[in-house]
Amino acid sequence: MSDNGSQPTSRSFMETCAGLGIKQAFTAYNNPKGNADTELMMRTLKEELCWLWEWQSANELKTVLDTFIEDFNSGYLHSALGYKTPNAFEKEHFENQRVTLNLAA
Repeated sequence: MSDNGSQPTSRSFMETCAGLGIKQAFTAYNNPKGNADTELMMRTLKEELCWLWEWQSANELKTVLDTFIEDFNSGYLHSALGYKTPNAFEKEHFENQRVTLNLAA
């Protein structure tokens, strides 16, 4: 998710995303809150990981980043999700969806 700024809408960035199989999604114009969740995640990532360490290699950063994301999704409580972790919220969502679909059948 990104805003409609010059970087994410530049031709080279969009072509790179497409080449990597990344589907871009953009916020609506003049919607300052539209990207708030993504911006908060990026701030948390920077404050709790990136700004605290110096990395010796890209592979080292990737390994630590993978662990950070797993920990974030399984152990970080979010007020926007009713103080649930992203994994718990997603599991509950799909369980409720399955129950709803079973009741409709």
